[in-house]
Amino acid sequence: MLLTLVLVVLVLVLSLWYMRPQQPVGFPPGPTTLQIGEILWAIIEARKGNLTGVIAYFQKKYGDVFGFVLPTGQKLVHILKYDDIKEACSMPEFSGRPNVFAFLVRSYQQKLGIVFNDGATWSEHRRFALRHLRDLGLGKNSMESTVLDEFEELAKEMQQDCGKPVKINFRFNLTVLNILWRMVADQRLDNNNPNAQKYIATVNDFFRTVGPKNPTNVAPWLRHVMPEWSGYAPLIRHRDMVEGMFRELVREHQSTLDRSSPRDFIDRFLIEMESPDAEAREFTERNLAVIGMDLFAGGMETTSTSLMWAVLLMVMYPDVQTRVQQELDAALGGRLPSYSDRPRLPYTEATLMEISRRATLLPQAAPHSTLSDVAFRGFTVPRDSIVLMHLGSVHMDPEYWGDPEAFRPERFLTADGAVRHDERLIPFGVGKRFCLGETLARMEMFMLFACLLQRFRFSAVPGEKLSMETGFSAVRQPQEFSAVYELRS
Repeated sequence: MLLTLVLVVLVLVLSLWYMRPQQPVGFPPGPTTLQIGEILWAIIEARKGNLTGVIAYFQKKYGDVFGFVLPTGQKLVHILKYDDIKEACSMPEFSGRPNVFAFLVRSYQQKLGIVFNDGATWSEHRRFALRHLRDLGLGKNSMESTVLDEFEELAKEMQQDCGKPVKINFRFNLTVLNILWRMVADQRLDNNNPNAQKYIATVNDFFRTVGPKNPTNVAPWLRHVMPEWSGYAPLIRHRDMVEGMFRELVREHQSTLDRSSPRDFIDRFLIEMESPDAEAREFTERNLAVIGMDLFAGGMETTSTSLMWAVLLMVMYPDVQTRVQQELDAALGGRLPSYSDRPRLPYTEATLMEISRRATLLPQAAPHSTLSDVAFRGFTVPRDSIVLMHLGSVHMDPEYWGDPEAFRPERFLTADGAVRHDERLIPFGVGKRFCLGETLARMEMFMLFACLLQRFRFSAVPGEKLSMETGFSAVRQPQEFSAVYELRS
């Protein structure tokens, strides 16, 4: 029996050795497929939320650019330093999006949408979305009134719970969703609307199923054996649910469409769908659903999660909260903030910058892929390699920041108290593929954060331990926590 087991193990090891994917000549250094222990350790630690520790370990061992080849033959390259990321993102060879299985399933085995697309259709749809969202108020003063309206609705709900512990996670989702929803669908949702929670739950579930935890990205065959566990079946359900939502919205919009006066993004997309070459340019209902998924996944999840981190950090650092509130009171008196108030609120602005650095919602930017073989930093990165830009490594680089673990807004202030912008703060990415919603996200985050701290004082729940630790998902979320808030006089 023992001899048989030894022979089986020996055959398995020899088979792995024989069939192992070869590292291409000139490929960045990194672990090989036979370093099973090291790879398993990295997977376990990353799933526990210690992705930063894993990357730091590989960086120390292999350098600032490292890579490895998966057993499937897929090549992965990790880029960790700011200068390297900036250069790579400026090179057209790095501008592709990989054919990651979960991304393709999400878009019906096609390159659709904006976030996970590339090539001519990506360029056209990105331009289309930016142009029409700007026409609908993106980055304009008219958007401020929408943000303030939604804040007042949020404040009414929050006032009902003043003085008692309240779970903060997902508290801000509907507020952020409605700001975007008005531009996209010319509608407003409230807590009594069954669609509201359905939209929010679908977006939240999508991030759990399409993110780095999804094992089908590495082993697509798992969908046949364990469709639920692998995340394949939930991904299909969420994708089809979103398409169903948008098909319903399309029917409603088509029945009331006024081509001379489009109300929202859906109207403008429907008008473009009537052009003779619309299908060839992917102006289709299905692509509208995928673009909608991009907008809501990126626009709702990231900003609402940023606000959760903001509250957590204000509770953990009450002195910072007090200083922000003192600045708001001195600069604004009793009126609500405007986005144009930023120059008068340097400490508030610096605090938001430090929140975005310390929280780093996207430790890895959305994956890139190489469109051709490319020479980079003395290595050769083959065509169709997946390239991961580690924004978290940039934001937590001890060589640059000195004390990256510390929460210290003053690092973004000059000696005379003015805001000091730092090019190494890149929460929205760099290069041509920077975040589509950056303008809206900055406005929302500044105004909602300022409104919340002007109206409420947040404090810890006695006896509850607060932590910066997170799980392992596409968007870095704080662990579930509660806070107590009171109206400020």
